[in-house]
Amino acid sequence: MKNMILKGVLASTALSMILSAPIASAADEGDGILALEEIVVTSRKREENLQSVPDSVTAFDAVAIENAGIDDVQDFIDLTPNISMRETFRAGVTFITIRGITTGQQGWAPVTYTVDGVQASSLDAINQGALTDIERIEVLKGPQGALYGAGAIAGAINVVTKKPTNELEGSVKASFGNGNDIKLSGAISGPLVEDKVLFRIGAYYRNTDGLIDSTDGVDLDFEEHITVKGRLIFTLDDLTIDLRASYTDSEGGAADQELVSSVDLLNEFDTPAAPGPARGIIGFENRAFAELSAKIDWETDAGTLTAVSGYSDIDQDLFGSASWAKPPTATLFGFTVGGPSDPFPDVFQDLQDNFKSFTQDVRFTSNADQPFRWMVGASYMDREVVNLLSVGAMLVGDERIEANMLRFLNRPDVRNGQAWGFYGQANYDITDKLELTAALRYDTYDFDTTNFTDMTLSTPIPVPTADGSGLVDTQTSTNSKWQPKVQLAYQWTDDVMTYITYAEGFRYGFFNTGNVTKPENTKNFEFGFKSMLADGRVRLNGAIFHIDFSDQQFTTVVPDAPFRLTSNVPESNINGGELEIVALLAEGLELSGGLGVIDAKIVGQGRSPSTPDYTLNLSVSYNTQITDEWDVFARVDYRHQGSFILIDADASRYEITPKDYVNARLKFRNDNWSIGAYVDNLFDERQANSFGFLGTGFVRANSLPRSYGIETSVNF
Repeated sequence: MKNMILKGVLASTALSMILSAPIASAADEGDGILALEEIVVTSRKREENLQSVPDSVTAFDAVAIENAGIDDVQDFIDLTPNISMRETFRAGVTFITIRGITTGQQGWAPVTYTVDGVQASSLDAINQGALTDIERIEVLKGPQGALYGAGAIAGAINVVTKKPTNELEGSVKASFGNGNDIKLSGAISGPLVEDKVLFRIGAYYRNTDGLIDSTDGVDLDFEEHITVKGRLIFTLDDLTIDLRASYTDSEGGAADQELVSSVDLLNEFDTPAAPGPARGIIGFENRAFAELSAKIDWETDAGTLTAVSGYSDIDQDLFGSASWAKPPTATLFGFTVGGPSDPFPDVFQDLQDNFKSFTQDVRFTSNADQPFRWMVGASYMDREVVNLLSVGAMLVGDERIEANMLRFLNRPDVRNGQAWGFYGQANYDITDKLELTAALRYDTYDFDTTNFTDMTLSTPIPVPTADGSGLVDTQTSTNSKWQPKVQLAYQWTDDVMTYITYAEGFRYGFFNTGNVTKPENTKNFEFGFKSMLADGRVRLNGAIFHIDFSDQQFTTVVPDAPFRLTSNVPESNINGGELEIVALLAEGLELSGGLGVIDAKIVGQGRSPSTPDYTLNLSVSYNTQITDEWDVFARVDYRHQGSFILIDADASRYEITPKDYVNARLKFRNDNWSIGAYVDNLFDERQANSFGFLGTGFVRANSLPRSYGIETSVNF
């Protein structure tokens, strides 16, 4: 692993040195004024230049988001080293892995995900299906619990939407792709009272047949999705009130996994042995997501008092096959269904989840123009989750009518949780070049679960107490932890900074259908640097790190109820590094790239699951004027994802082979209009996003095949 890190660092450093020569020549031929735009981030809860923040941060501003065609979470994750995402059987179950730390099903994400300062209070709230009208995305790697809370054990994702404007303006965008994929989005913004009350309204609509078909040619990943959102900002002298509301309603295909007969077919797609998913029941999922938030900023002579309140309500209802075959044959709780004389034509799974959450964060931030800068704050979260897991057999057909269904299993449960956090951070300029950062946070989480006999939620099921002394209706647990962070950053020159960090990370435990999982803890050591080269035309940042990981949460899918088994791995070790570069080679010609390497191992067992051993990103874009009014823009993105393993309930290990993905875009544009074409996954690379043995065979969730289309937009 050390050799891998060294080779990666040397290769990327050599690349930057090679790039410096032509860049310098290009500058000599012109005015020498080519330079990368400064990116301002709020990763430390205040506005700062990206290059002055002593953390590993990948940032995408509005221009980069537009140029790369980023319109969902998967898009920007695929452009970031040492982070990956896998969608499985439904939209809410999104497995994010960052620096070797991944997701436990029914648990918390390894990152804290915020939109305009409002924290997502569940894993299901992260992948909402569309990112539109976005000003900036910041991906912070390494534990960020001191400022972002217990969920930020591996990092944080900070999404900033576009603010209302003081002049009336708007935009509309439309695209059409294969699979009859229609996307429409738009926004309008302006003043209700000039300088005092500003508004922004946006909407997004998508209707697609999808790209994954059954062996009978039936669409399985179809989707109809609509999002509307609005924002109001009131400015009254030193007081700013920012109100947001959004609502999403979607119906899409779900449970479209493929059943394969052998582990040898893990990396084989669209062949006679692995022809794709066969289906009797066509799965679907309805999702409704409502969110309200209010942010208040009060500027005083000493600093800014900020209060952010958020409320969200997520309703999800999935119905799909539990045999993953046609004609279905499966054994379920002693019943064999799908046989020649069997009256049951198929078996089903019925999953319902409702999340109601309230979050509150209050903090006071000192002014930035002083050698001692500080922040203190407190946060609160209250969450209720109602979950139903039901499995049974269809009596007639595949329509979801209760009279057509015989339920063998009903496992409803209600989970409640309340979390408190208190935090502070101080930054002190010891000298003009040396900055000390010290932060500390305390989080505590009280949570419980109650299992019921049916969806009336009237009769609880008693369960044994932790010590086995009796029975209780409700299981309870409490997790709490101090999370310190200490950091030194040294500014060698105006363009070169290095930093060293020690930080501890923490992620809450959770109940998984009555099974309690312990919280996770990490101890992190990181050394990094940030630099601007070639007179501001090259940005080169990097870091190496070591993580001691305790009680890693690990989820497997099993063939028996409750079909999910979550446990803790006592000890893991993670070593790795990252290197990122953005280079302006000439006017209009930009190259960017990132290398991430990871050696993540469970002590005594081998590689940790769901962690690619390395990722390599490379993007080249070119923009040039072709007429007095029109430009042409072209971009190619390449991502190499190294191998990773998936672990089954019986400790079987399945290796996903390395993959190469290429996206390309071509666009003609002027000040108001654009028209172009795109292709994602140009060479139709496929991979298994999940894989495990479920009684009748190996069930695999597949990634999406190639997609392509045309798009146009207008600004007014």
